[in-house]
Amino acid sequence: MVPDLSKIPDSPGVYLMKDSSGDIIYVGKAISLIKRVRSYFQSSANQTPKTRVLVRQIDDIEFIVTDTEIDALVLEANLIKKYRPRYNVRLKDDKRYPYVKVTINEKFPRIFLTRRRLMDDALYFGPYTNSRAIRSTLEVISKMFLLRRCKKQVTSGKTRPCLNYHIKRCMAPCRDSMDLEEYNRRVMEAVRFLKGDTAGLLKELEEKMNTFAASQEYEAAAEVRDQIGGLKCLTEQQIATSGIGDRDVIAAVADGPTVYLQIFYIRHGSMVGKVDFTMVDSGGSVEVPSALAAFIKQYYQDSPIPPEILVQYELPENELISGWLGQRSGREVKIQVPFRTEKKKIMDMCVRNAEMAMRVAKMEKGPAESSLIALNELKDVLSLEKLPKHIEGFDISNISGTNAVGSVVVFESGLPANSRYRQHNIRTVRGIDDFAMMAEVVNRRYSRLLKEKDSLPDLILIDGGPGQVGAAKSSLDALGLDIPLIGLAKRFEHIITPCKGPGEVIILPLTSPALKLLMRIRDEAHRFAVTSHRRRRSATLTHSQLDAIPGVGPGKKKLLIEHFGSVENMKSASPEDLMQVKGISKKIAELIHEYLCDKSSVKADGG
Repeated sequence: MVPDLSKIPDSPGVYLMKDSSGDIIYVGKAISLIKRVRSYFQSSANQTPKTRVLVRQIDDIEFIVTDTEIDALVLEANLIKKYRPRYNVRLKDDKRYPYVKVTINEKFPRIFLTRRRLMDDALYFGPYTNSRAIRSTLEVISKMFLLRRCKKQVTSGKTRPCLNYHIKRCMAPCRDSMDLEEYNRRVMEAVRFLKGDTAGLLKELEEKMNTFAASQEYEAAAEVRDQIGGLKCLTEQQIATSGIGDRDVIAAVADGPTVYLQIFYIRHGSMVGKVDFTMVDSGGSVEVPSALAAFIKQYYQDSPIPPEILVQYELPENELISGWLGQRSGREVKIQVPFRTEKKKIMDMCVRNAEMAMRVAKMEKGPAESSLIALNELKDVLSLEKLPKHIEGFDISNISGTNAVGSVVVFESGLPANSRYRQHNIRTVRGIDDFAMMAEVVNRRYSRLLKEKDSLPDLILIDGGPGQVGAAKSSLDALGLDIPLIGLAKRFEHIITPCKGPGEVIILPLTSPALKLLMRIRDEAHRFAVTSHRRRRSATLTHSQLDAIPGVGPGKKKLLIEHFGSVENMKSASPEDLMQVKGISKKIAELIHEYLCDKSSVKADGG
């Protein structure tokens, strides 16, 4: 079904595609909204598999008109960051490396760490890849220059200074007796230091360390030594504000839906740092040039923009993106593919580093690491006291209440422990009563563990909704056990948590590692229950009243049991009902009906 496109204008803007649940699944921009949106619903012959899947899920389209295509590009990047649509290529981690911010736009400037670079009038230094070194250096700056780092408003009128003043970490301009000229002189000294003029400060610190050592104040000398070490470490990867000869080199390699990116920071002709990022496309494999363009639009929203960016492929919309970056930085910005000289060499090195990062990520993210991530998330989501390393999952399998089986699967550290799986044939419940069956299995499982003094699980997972969970909880209460218990309802994958209160439900996104682990345990419990039930039913089929009926072999017997559930149910069936089963002719149906009716009458007379 094609959404109504009649109201979409022929103007620049952004379109938001929604599915039947109203969730935004894709955000795009266009110089002509109507032409771009219509192209999705024309012939699919030239569309990628991802686009065809996307179009099938579109239920509604909203749009926002902008004045220019650059405005649309900015709005698109902001909306992708806000809504994180499933079919847009987006930053997976969106991590930010720290900057040092000096608020020279304030009367008494502050100096502090931030992970967002805003387009304001403050000075920014960074990003720094060694956050420990820059934090240590800020401590040095606090001691040497006594600049304020707090958010306190400095207004006219004397106020009481905070602890930083008393421990000699701040000049406390809030006292209203601060010399503004002296304060600004210290600010400029700190700025010169952050720009790389560290020789004077290092010399002063070394003299201070030697003085402490000579007076046998070894603890104080060691503290200054650590400050010198942090300062030298920071100086080695110092990244000043962008200037002449500054550039970023960005390389990307793809592995299916995941793109691994590497950024080299070149400042004044030398590489002074590097960072890596990961992007993911939930719709499937991704084209690297498109991913690079998407990354640049998202990354440089709040990161310093150099005058030159080197990439390994020509980007779609290169001129548009360059124009937007130029507007943000206030100068011309070039995005280029190097083909020769030193720029090509540094680009090739960046590509090799991206490929290495991809290989390392693929090696490191094994089952154990993925499970640990899921278990930690599960602990936080369920507010558990400890990591749920031992999880047991329960399920019930039966057909019309016959041959009912309860399964118990055990996961240790997020991985299945097959040797500890257990099957329980239902003994006390007659007919179809899944709640009572669940209560029986849970009771028998933990009665035995208590008797044998075996280890109890950190978490119990029930395949089912509030009814099954409540039945399991009643068995635990009867045994005096207080084990965290949850259920996982199949239809919406909601987590039922009676331990948090009746009827409370936790809803996690389908991409959640914790939810994926719970679904895996639930599915494994279901698989094991069904397998156990089939095995028990097959054993029953080997000895049946049907064996004595001519023309009913093992194949027909299996089909009859699968259709009716039990011989008892067949006794009340007419020949016409029996003929509904594949392979049962009219003659065979009459034979089965006559035989089972005779058996029933004999049993009744004998009673």
